[in-house]
Amino acid sequence: MSAIRIDSSFPLTAAARLLAVMLATAVPATAIAEGNQPASRGQTVYVPIYSEVRHGNVGSSGRTDNTLLSVLVSVRNTDPSTPIRVVAAPYYNGDGVLIRNSVPTPKVVPPFGTLELFVEHRENTGGSGANYAIRWEAAAPVSPPIIEALHSKFQAGYSVAFISRGRAISEP
Repeated sequence: MSAIRIDSSFPLTAAARLLAVMLATAVPATAIAEGNQPASRGQTVYVPIYSEVRHGNVGSSGRTDNTLLSVLVSVRNTDPSTPIRVVAAPYYNGDGVLIRNSVPTPKVVPPFGTLELFVEHRENTGGSGANYAIRWEAAAPVSPPIIEALHSKFQAGYSVAFISRGRAISEP
């Protein structure tokens, strides 16, 4: 088990410190690792994108506070010997309306390589229910890629960062 250190110079409430310790010690690191995935020649992977996060209380206007986040989507080829091709990356808003295809022409991702897609902080068209439906393929069965989205906002006073993971929803 790893040691937990909480920087006392950072202003955290007692409840926040307790939560940090509970989260860090509740699940052993080995329990987080995924098992071997069966080889595949391609998939469509749904990736939740939170380009906007609602928080706080509902105000007199009937709305909550919103924070816009930038999102780095990472398609990581986990196969040690075979490239994959990302053939499309349609990006949808929370109503399921296509905003754009971030990969208009197929991109080859070499063994252990990574393809990155980026949603800018200033882009608010996706909303809290945005998503990618990333389609990839390979010439032979391969270890499926890991597809994650790192959501972040860094500014003086506070920072937010979290990851959402993609989930295969279909195979060709």
